[in-house]
Amino acid sequence: MFRFAWLSTVMSMVLVAAPRAQTPVGAQFDVVSIKPNKSEIGAGGGIRTLPDGTFMMTNHPIRSIILGAAPVPVREVSGLPNWANTECYDIVAKPPAGATREQRAEMMRNMFIERMKLVGHVEEQERTTFALIVARSDGRLGPQLTPSTLDCARPPSAGPQEIQPDRGDAKNRCGLSMGQGSIVSGGITMDRLVHSLGGLAGGLVNDRTGLQGWYAVTLRFAPPGLRADTAPSDDAPEFVTAIQEQLGLKLRPEKTPVPIFVIDHIERPTPNDR
Repeated sequence: MFRFAWLSTVMSMVLVAAPRAQTPVGAQFDVVSIKPNKSEIGAGGGIRTLPDGTFMMTNHPIRSIILGAAPVPVREVSGLPNWANTECYDIVAKPPAGATREQRAEMMRNMFIERMKLVGHVEEQERTTFALIVARSDGRLGPQLTPSTLDCARPPSAGPQEIQPDRGDAKNRCGLSMGQGSIVSGGITMDRLVHSLGGLAGGLVNDRTGLQGWYAVTLRFAPPGLRADTAPSDDAPEFVTAIQEQLGLKLRPEKTPVPIFVIDHIERPTPNDR
């Protein structure tokens, strides 16, 4: 049982009391600034973490970071009010010097508790998910999935790996670059790759490939939501087809119990600086 500002149940435990606001306990940011942004959603926006651990979000809705409020790792949230999906904010959260990644995660949860009166719990719910498997019975991979020649196993110098905008040098970098209709990496593991595929596949993707080590990936596909009368300039295939033709992998539907972060109560953030 987690004792934070929300009543939290882990996996299949039952919620036992009505939501109520409580006081944040544990590590907190030194400075938190939360301000509404009235620009068009996503215009000039971004999310990043500076080398000193300062978290910065510009012109994004709260839904973009709500998973960071869960007490255990989850990949889906339910129960968010409409404003959390449509109203954008600018957030700057500066941790104390020397704070660890685990402490910063606790600070993020406490920011939601203090500034948004968050109450929630985690429970398991069955979902249709996807297994990423090798498509060919002989194990042969596609032409755009090859063992990486980069030294990606070396730990990064500072901060977590982040998804970066698609750039021309992406094939020469470790980590993942995503663009409109493209996924490129000079070196990534399969268990990290699947994290980027869920939104495109339409559900959680689990790595069942059995592939170990680091791989270079170049995937080109027709962006989802493309109008029927607007063909991609290079006749790129649909995402699922591209996965099989270019990477030699396949998405197989399956049923999986998935931890879901259920929002019981959340309020618009208090916009003043702390």
